[in-house]
Amino acid sequence: MKRTVFFIICSTLSLTALSQKHRKFFYATLQDEMGAVANAHVINLTTKQGTFTNDYGKFKVLAKPNDTLQISFVGYETKKFMIGIHHFGIQENTIQLKKVPIELEEVELKKHDLTGFIALDSKKTPEDLTHKPIKKLMDIIMGIDYSTPIIKKLDYIDKHVKPPNVETDPTQLIQGVSLGLVISLSKGKSSKKQRDTRKKLKSKETFHKMLLSEFGEHFFFKELKIPKEKYLHFLTYCNPLGIEKLYKEGKVLKVIAILQEESKSYLKIKNEKE
Repeated sequence: MKRTVFFIICSTLSLTALSQKHRKFFYATLQDEMGAVANAHVINLTTKQGTFTNDYGKFKVLAKPNDTLQISFVGYETKKFMIGIHHFGIQENTIQLKKVPIELEEVELKKHDLTGFIALDSKKTPEDLTHKPIKKLMDIIMGIDYSTPIIKKLDYIDKHVKPPNVETDPTQLIQGVSLGLVISLSKGKSSKKQRDTRKKLKSKETFHKMLLSEFGEHFFFKELKIPKEKYLHFLTYCNPLGIEKLYKEGKVLKVIAILQEESKSYLKIKNEKE
């Protein structure tokens, strides 16, 4: 009996030592009280490796017993989960997240010295200067005397003098009109193309600034190790993966994952060129 107990203890210690040395995939499902939580960020604090949950709340990450997982998502409390030996068994691992209420910022109401009488309060209200040009134009229009004829005296025409004959070529007139129309249309297309180009450039510039403002310089220049002068070039490198569209759709964690992954290949290509 004693030999059996000793053998079981030795086997357990050997299994523990082996588990501490080699990591394997830990599988789990992330849920809240309503069901699966998708796109949550999961990181192994021991190895600094991370992943995201899929549409069904499932994820896998390399780990071993005594590793700690940090799970975070917008609107939920950040949870730390310690992995044990029993978590690598046949049972399904389920991790629960707890929602946190979102508090609105306080709004300060300032006092005013209005009395409630229009005659007095109108003097204290700032003058709206946007209507001044319109008012000035209306004053000019209303001041015009329409009873006075614009042409006061007609030029004298001698009815006995025959007007000179003027020969015109109708085809030249039509060609002139056609040419003018073509030029007008081409200018319109050119100006529209220029407006569209400016609009796209403005959108790109705004997206670059918004991304840097939200993630911070430390993320791009320290964590990803992207040179500051190569920041715009790096975003252009990542654009084919749809990071701008994902960012506008609110899928920030997917954007972070793409930037982290693509920074490795970008820096590798950059170093090879240098």
